[in-house]
Amino acid sequence: RQALSSHWPSAALSLKRSSRRFDSALQRPQAALRAPCSRRQLPLPPCPACSRTGDSPATARGAMSSVKASDAAEDEAALDREDFSPTAYINMMFPSEDSLARIDGYASELEAKIASLDEEVLVTVRQQTSAGSTARKDLESGKAAMAELFGKVREIKGKAARSEQMVHAICSDIKSLDHAKRHLTLTITALKRLQMLVTAAEQLTVMTRERMYTEAANLLQAVNQLLAHFEGYAGIAKIDELFDKVGETRDSLRAQVFEDFNRLSSSEVTPARSQLETLSCACAVVDALGADVRRETLAWFSNWQFAPYKHAFQPYCEAGSLEKTELRYAWQRHKLKEFDELFSVLFPPSWQAALAITREYCTITRAHLDEALDQSRGALDVWVLTRALQKTIEFEKEMDARFSTTALDCTEDGDAPAAPVSLVGSISASFDSYMSIYVSLEDKSIDEELSKLLAAEAWTAAAAGRADERVFNSSKKLFIALKGSFKRGTALHMSGVLTDLVKVWSKQLRVYAKKVDARLPAIQQPTDLSLPPVCHLDQPQQQMVCAVVNTCKYCTETTGQLEDSIIKVIDGEYADKIDLSAVKEEFQAVVTSGMRVLVASLETKAAPSLAAMSKLRWDAMEELSEDTSPYMVDIVSKAKETMPQLGEALTPLYVKFFCDKFVESFVPRLVGNIYHCKAIGMVGAQQMQVDVETLKQALIELPTLGQATPTNFYVQFVADALRPAELVLKLVQTPEEMLEVAVEEMRGAGVSIELPKILELKGLKKADSERLTEAYNLMTGSASEGGKKIKKLFNIS
Repeated sequence: RQALSSHWPSAALSLKRSSRRFDSALQRPQAALRAPCSRRQLPLPPCPACSRTGDSPATARGAMSSVKASDAAEDEAALDREDFSPTAYINMMFPSEDSLARIDGYASELEAKIASLDEEVLVTVRQQTSAGSTARKDLESGKAAMAELFGKVREIKGKAARSEQMVHAICSDIKSLDHAKRHLTLTITALKRLQMLVTAAEQLTVMTRERMYTEAANLLQAVNQLLAHFEGYAGIAKIDELFDKVGETRDSLRAQVFEDFNRLSSSEVTPARSQLETLSCACAVVDALGADVRRETLAWFSNWQFAPYKHAFQPYCEAGSLEKTELRYAWQRHKLKEFDELFSVLFPPSWQAALAITREYCTITRAHLDEALDQSRGALDVWVLTRALQKTIEFEKEMDARFSTTALDCTEDGDAPAAPVSLVGSISASFDSYMSIYVSLEDKSIDEELSKLLAAEAWTAAAAGRADERVFNSSKKLFIALKGSFKRGTALHMSGVLTDLVKVWSKQLRVYAKKVDARLPAIQQPTDLSLPPVCHLDQPQQQMVCAVVNTCKYCTETTGQLEDSIIKVIDGEYADKIDLSAVKEEFQAVVTSGMRVLVASLETKAAPSLAAMSKLRWDAMEELSEDTSPYMVDIVSKAKETMPQLGEALTPLYVKFFCDKFVESFVPRLVGNIYHCKAIGMVGAQQMQVDVETLKQALIELPTLGQATPTNFYVQFVADALRPAELVLKLVQTPEEMLEVAVEEMRGAGVSIELPKILELKGLKKADSERLTEAYNLMTGSASEGGKKIKKLFNIS
């Protein structure tokens, strides 16, 4: 137990607990036995094996063995529990006095089991002790092996360090040899190139002296490449001497080339072909001398070519004025033609000499035009300015097309092409700061032209011809002037300027619209608003008003065409800014005013007849006449007399417009006049109904008399306009007993009812009218009660 306690504490502790439990149980047998004795009166549990009826003794013994095995397993589990109780265990094992008979055997089993456990513990302890000594031996062996391994690693590391030192030494020797080889190679190459440079420099000197330009050009390019190799050797006497010698040769070459070119400029005769070939070879030398000398050569050639131009077209000369701008461009076209014939073979294609001198020409011309424009700032003429700008833009586009958009500038070294540069705007840009002046001049020019047109306008139209052609002459001439301004503006190809011109045209058109509107006769509106407006027109005045309408129609349509033309030619970003709708609306407003004058004129003619209607004794009529009343005959005759005149002077569209406006204005006045009549009675109402029907037919025929076709909408419009008059007259003719139904019908038709006036038209007395009015007001709240009230008033059963 002591050995088990030292090596296996947990196992010893469990064993001690079990031993103590059994020792306690064995030392106190009487206490354990008293507990079952106190329960002798209790019935013992039946034996599981014997409780089965009908079993054989062998079966019972087998069952008893199974029970014992089960009890043994339960005993083992009970002994291993943490809360083991000896008393409870003994009571469980020996529940009755009869079971005490096997206590000695059970105690022997426990002692045997304890002895077996002790033996197992001793064997385990011995094995553990032996394993510990083996582990110590293995650990010592491992430590020795590790020490040996570390020794070998140190040895290998030392060998590696020595190997690395050896490799470094070998590489150092190889590197030294490599540097020596490289330096030797460079030295040999430099010496060869130096020899080549010395030889080439001597040959270049000879070729320069002999003016052998082709060979000198090729050799000079080689010398330039060799000199580039020796730039890093500056400070060496021989090298510096060679650089100086080559520099002197280059200067000599440059001087000889310009000397030969100067002979070309000093000669007044056409240069010989041999001279041009020599200069062509000299251009190859110029290419070898570098981009600076090439630019200098082109500048010399441009100055030689443009010296006469600068003298002849300077701004203070007559040829240098804006009026002579076209001559400038003709001179340059001639000069380019001469260049193509004589000097195109002189310069290499890569120089693009024609493009270079054209750019120089544009620079000179722009400076001239800047000065000429500044001198003429206070006295610029719009035609001169526009023409000069137009010809400038045409020349720029022509030159740009000649050299095409693929014409390339040369870079500084002349080897690689740069981005294409357009010639458009190279001269015309000088006009940009004067475009506001140009717009002002256009405004002034159109304003002066409009003033002349208005002063010369007779305000009469052609007496015959198509209606849409019978307009004022001033309107046609005004749009001719605007068309000229439009052509001048579009020729500039400047959308911003064209946008400003649109504002000018819009302003002048609105001015003209106001002038035309002022020609319309005034309409006098009587103090009594129920009376029609007064406007007396004779035949010439009526024709003049029709001419106003036609002229404004023509201006509206032509303004729309002008707007469409502007949008087609202007750049997309400016198209949204073009809007002449305000101008068209202003002209359309004048058309509406003209129609109002014509309607007022016809109403003025019909006013006396309409006034005569209210003066007739309608209630005195005893029988219905077979003919229309004279007043209505007069109204219809005046309308039919006017319409053919309007049909000749107006387009069918405006004839229909006039008819609509006349019906809209005249018919409500007719209804008002019916209310103004005194009592008309039954017969009078019938006669009025005949007159209204006559008017209805006449109004429907009006468009036809004016050479227009009445539409179904217009026919319905006339019928709806006269319906209130027809309903009023029908109500006047309605017997008193049917008044309720007639009033309901009028209310359903949406016709406002002046019941007191209708009752007055029926010829009722004032007292009866008041009672009926009261009944009608009551009827609006309750129809059945109102009807009864009306029947009671008239004693209707």
